[in-house]
Amino acid sequence: MPFIDVKASCEITASQELSLKEGLGEAITKIPGKSESRLMLCFQGGQHMWYAGKSDGPTVMVHTAIYGTTTPEAVESFGQAAVSLMREVLGAENVYLRMSQGTDWAF
Repeated sequence: MPFIDVKASCEITASQELSLKEGLGEAITKIPGKSESRLMLCFQGGQHMWYAGKSDGPTVMVHTAIYGTTTPEAVESFGQAAVSLMREVLGAENVYLRMSQGTDWAF
């Protein structure tokens, strides 16, 4: 089960959230064995975020956690798609993505 947690300094409208959900659902398939059918998402807009000593933005942090491991190429492909999506949908210039991989999950 992949989990993607999106924190943004800007507000996220319902329309933007839907676009992000659809885009991330497609992007997660770049990781072998992962699909939208088991994807959990969390969107948190209006967060107080600072980058390089400034609070101007929008700034977005995307944390993606997957059960198991994948290749560096899959991480790169997913990461590029997710970062591009945040820039396109939220107009964010400062976008960073962190990928966590492992089997220390309970469900």
